[in-house]
Amino acid sequence: MLLSRFWYGVLALALGAAIFILFVAAQLYNRSSHRAMSESLSADSSAVEWFLNDDARKRSSALIRVALTPALRTALAKSSAEAKPGADLREKARTALRSAVAEVPPELKFDHVWAVDAAGRVVASVDFEHREDWELGGYAVVADALHGWIRDDAWVWKGRILRVVARPVEQDVNGEPVGAVIGAKIIDDTFARAVTKRTGAAVGFYAEGARVASGAPEGFDKSNLDQITQDLKLLDDNKDYVEKGRSEVRVIGTHLGVVYARLPGEAWELGAGYAVGRLAASVDSPLNFLDKANNDDKSQVPTALILAGILAMAAIGLVFSFLEHTRPLHVFRNEATRLAKGEVDVLAPSRFRGAYRKIAADINDGVEKVAAKGGAPRKAADLEQVLGPIPAQPAMSAFSVPLGPGEPRPDSRPSYPKPMVSPRSPTRRPGSHPLSGPPPAREAEEQVEAIEEVSDANIALPPQGPAGAPGRPPPRRPPPPPPKAPAAPALANTLPEATSAPEAPAARLDGAGDPDELTEWNAVYEEFLSVKQQCGEPTNALTFEKFKGTLQRNKDALVARHNCSRVRFTVYVKDGKAALKASPVK
Repeated sequence: MLLSRFWYGVLALALGAAIFILFVAAQLYNRSSHRAMSESLSADSSAVEWFLNDDARKRSSALIRVALTPALRTALAKSSAEAKPGADLREKARTALRSAVAEVPPELKFDHVWAVDAAGRVVASVDFEHREDWELGGYAVVADALHGWIRDDAWVWKGRILRVVARPVEQDVNGEPVGAVIGAKIIDDTFARAVTKRTGAAVGFYAEGARVASGAPEGFDKSNLDQITQDLKLLDDNKDYVEKGRSEVRVIGTHLGVVYARLPGEAWELGAGYAVGRLAASVDSPLNFLDKANNDDKSQVPTALILAGILAMAAIGLVFSFLEHTRPLHVFRNEATRLAKGEVDVLAPSRFRGAYRKIAADINDGVEKVAAKGGAPRKAADLEQVLGPIPAQPAMSAFSVPLGPGEPRPDSRPSYPKPMVSPRSPTRRPGSHPLSGPPPAREAEEQVEAIEEVSDANIALPPQGPAGAPGRPPPRRPPPPPPKAPAAPALANTLPEATSAPEAPAARLDGAGDPDELTEWNAVYEEFLSVKQQCGEPTNALTFEKFKGTLQRNKDALVARHNCSRVRFTVYVKDGKAALKASPVK
């Protein structure tokens, strides 16, 4: 099995190498994805910053039309000259401001617009309620505008972020500003989605430690941006974020990369800013490649080549298995069949290979050892095991002869007279069988029950010692041979054409024992029949020849096994049936 085992090792190494390469590929893919994510996040953060600056310039430009409105310029100039602007002046300024704001393009609409005089007092406003004495001059962006500068800033009001632009209002061209107009845009989800649409980045704006707006491209779960809230607490220790206003790429969770950036202006000190996030295209396991790949990726795989390699490897394995397992086993099975049929006496180890050669040699050694011991002892068997199944009422058998119409069936027992058995004979033990009641009637050809042949486990050898020594029973004297009697007339009349009934054996028959032994066996046979009848068992099919053959086989086995001179058979009852017990006699 060397080739097969070698091939299994090759396949195991190939499988292990493939799995190792897949895991390495997954790690390489993840590392490349994280590097690409970092580069993309830096670009996304810069893109968001450019968008905010560009949006501020566009909104500042949208305020030019408002700042040049004549009615608004006149109202702001009068308010700057008065100690307290009146109600009529405020209403004129409010009307002029609303009409001017209405002309701003929809994509640049402001959520709040204020008009302030040179003292910073709010003279008019749109979409914002305030007190008459409210002023905005304290904000840097407003102060710069009142001095002639165009500025933008970010404010944090009540947990919300406002993008603010301010532009000066001049009464005369190149003259001193008489006031300023300020426009504010609230940063909400709508503004964040506009940022995402222009930049393609997932962005979230945060203020006072909480996310206030977010936007994400298609395929990006916006709930991932909720994780920035927990990470914001760690930004105070980030040196780049504190000093430069922008952090390096931070990985939150497993595959979410984030870059934080502060909003310039008033919101800087309040911790307002934005976070740009991106998910790395990573895989959790080699099998996850299949989920990430699309149909185009799968179509590029050489499927036919892979299938051909699999079939080739399987074919090589089958060939090795046939050469080292199937074919040797087939040869061994054929040789074992020939040995069982007697065509060969031993297995030829030279015909086998590998382990089968050793097995064949071991079988040959075992056969030789069994043969050297004179054969293997046989287990006790009943008549059916020895003679085969006996039909209950055979029409014709080796132990019956055809009868004419109306002729009675003769008894199959021998016709010689029943011998006289001594009362002291050991062939019967007291209480071994019932003695009352006639046996029930049975059919003549009923099947014969098994005769027990006792094995070594049931044999109790008598104590060893010289004849007549204490502890050894005296040798049993066989009963006298029965007188020779002529054949029974009834049998002769019943079977006119059959051979005469066998006489009581008085000499050695077929090498089965001396005359005394046959006489003793005949007595045992008669006693066995008597016990079977008393037990209600059929006896017609049991002939002396069959009985004698069974006793002879048991005797030969026990003599060879125990090196005894004789074997004594005793009749007893076992489980309601007649049985025999064999005892070797030294």
